[in-house]
Amino acid sequence: MQAGKRTREVSSCIPCYQRKQKCDRQYPCDRCSRRRLPEHCVYASSQIQAPRLPLASGTSRDEEIQVPEGHSSPTSPTAGSSQEKPKSSSLAEVFGYYGSSEFNIMALVRKLVPENDSPDAKDIAISNETAVQVRKTIDLMPSRPILDFLVRYFVTKVNWIDQVLYPPWFLRQYQRWWNLDQLSSVADLEFTILFLRVCHYASQFLPSPTYTIDSIKGVGLADIRKSCEEATNALTPICIRLDPRGSLIRVQHTAFAGLDSMCMGRMNEFWEQLSYATRVAQQIGLHSDTMSWSSSADELDKEMRRRMFCNLYVWDSCLSKRLERIPFLSDGLSANVMPQMHLQPDVDVGADAPDLFTERVLRAQLAEFWRSHSPAKGSEYDAIGAEERYESFCSTFLDSMPSVFSLQPDKHWDERLPTLPMQRQLLHMAIFESLCWNFTPTLLQQADQVRYLPGYKRISIIHNKQALAVAGLNLLQSVSALHTMMGGSHTRIASIIVPIFEAAVPLLCLCADENFPGDTGGGQSHALKTDPLGDGITHLSRAGCMEAAWDALGRLQTLAEVSNLAEVGARTLSRLIERVDSLSSLALDFGSFQRQADAAMQLSGTWICDQMREHDVGDFQTQSPLNNDLCTNVSLNREEMLGDLTSSIQLEEIVSYHEAGFLSDLLLGSSFQGLRGSEALPS
Repeated sequence: MQAGKRTREVSSCIPCYQRKQKCDRQYPCDRCSRRRLPEHCVYASSQIQAPRLPLASGTSRDEEIQVPEGHSSPTSPTAGSSQEKPKSSSLAEVFGYYGSSEFNIMALVRKLVPENDSPDAKDIAISNETAVQVRKTIDLMPSRPILDFLVRYFVTKVNWIDQVLYPPWFLRQYQRWWNLDQLSSVADLEFTILFLRVCHYASQFLPSPTYTIDSIKGVGLADIRKSCEEATNALTPICIRLDPRGSLIRVQHTAFAGLDSMCMGRMNEFWEQLSYATRVAQQIGLHSDTMSWSSSADELDKEMRRRMFCNLYVWDSCLSKRLERIPFLSDGLSANVMPQMHLQPDVDVGADAPDLFTERVLRAQLAEFWRSHSPAKGSEYDAIGAEERYESFCSTFLDSMPSVFSLQPDKHWDERLPTLPMQRQLLHMAIFESLCWNFTPTLLQQADQVRYLPGYKRISIIHNKQALAVAGLNLLQSVSALHTMMGGSHTRIASIIVPIFEAAVPLLCLCADENFPGDTGGGQSHALKTDPLGDGITHLSRAGCMEAAWDALGRLQTLAEVSNLAEVGARTLSRLIERVDSLSSLALDFGSFQRQADAAMQLSGTWICDQMREHDVGDFQTQSPLNNDLCTNVSLNREEMLGDLTSSIQLEEIVSYHEAGFLSDLLLGSSFQGLRGSEALPS
């Protein structure tokens, strides 16, 4: 600040300032928390974006625990006192039963003799020795102003994408954490990991159009991420050692670790994190009827469990399909484990406003539909079966969607719910992505397989390819619309990057097919009320598909400046486009030779007809000494005439066509035989 200038700093959040109430300047502040509107706690934008030096951690517990000079490595699985984990005598823990289950041996045991379940994380205390390690780890954390900023940014700008957390539920626990005198239980440590991973994940979306600098309170984003990562790496093994069973909070923070890995272009790590999160979820009974959950859990906690399971099901279905793996959650969705409460974070919009979590519920139902309608693994591709699945999808799933999320949506809530249009777009992207998966196997069919199919099946395969192209084009359009809604800036969000790449690749494979798109005028009639692909097929063109692929490449190249995922995708897509372009140009060159052959045949036919008109057939045959050769030349077939013209082409170039796989069977068979040459027509 320059000398001589003073700026009065507003000492409260905006809601408190408007109500002329004193504010404690935390996030969420005490007043907003008492009003049960922690998500409304917002500070002036100028103060949010102004970089300031980090403040020292000012909680009362900073001085309560003294840290000795040396301590065990926090990442070591043997860190801490071995006395903290005595040999268990719990039947549920020793035998691995889910304690509250009503359908296993544990239920029968409880029927005769009450058996104590495994303790909750909040009931597992930590020793003084572990508390010393924890205190030293807490010192690695960024300061509270930085964490407050990232939590606030996550709640307002990031959480809508996957909705792992319900903001009021999360913010209440976040404020409670800062009010603790000391961390005394495993539950406290688990929540520490949760909000640190939330902050790390939120930092992946910065800088952004609303926050254009690469630091927070004067600390670089890279340093903030490193601090969060070091703290979580130290606390995680302690929690696992003290509570092998886990908790809902552990499932949540493991999910954020997976989402973080996906943003950084490590999809296999996301799969591994999902595997662990699913295992913990099953250990705590997240997959079971909520009636069997702990009676001490309130209804909101039960709803958080349902919502978490819903997200696990969505990710499991998507990743297993994308990576061609066996799903971790094989069962279908029952009504008991699906979200049941209508929760609206903003009470001002009205009770009749759509619940924003509906998008995730629809995503789960979408995944369940395709799981139940997919062909058996390893079975042969059935083009007609793909058409039938599409018709069933249109007549059941699409026709039953709520109007606010349908493909032709009711948008009257969009202004009052700012994230609703983007969530709707995410759902539409998932719909078109699933349609791409339904029709993609048609590209993997060998020509020999297709050649001997009945005519009606070959027509179905052509229509499958057209439907795949339209689904890919619609997916790219939806991604473009979502990216524009988000400001069109650089982003690491995988929900933008991966669909761009996975929609463009099938389009390029289709453009490599010289017979694509085929006849688009007489497509199969579905006679469906909802048919998102039918209209697009009639306007389908190879040029339009190539243009869309080029646009996809341009978008990935732009995003590659901040995303390794986009960089690798752009590099691969660039090679594919170059390949298709080069092969298409070779096909065009041969097409010009083919047109010359047709023109030559037309000229030769004209010459013969002129000779016929000048002489009657009989006289002509008797007068011409070349009558036999002429009759032979008149009957020359198209392949022999083409052979005369192609004989002037260098053999190496024709062989390159063959290696590219772009010559038809007719060309490779008949036209190459024409290289032997033929008799010249008489002049």
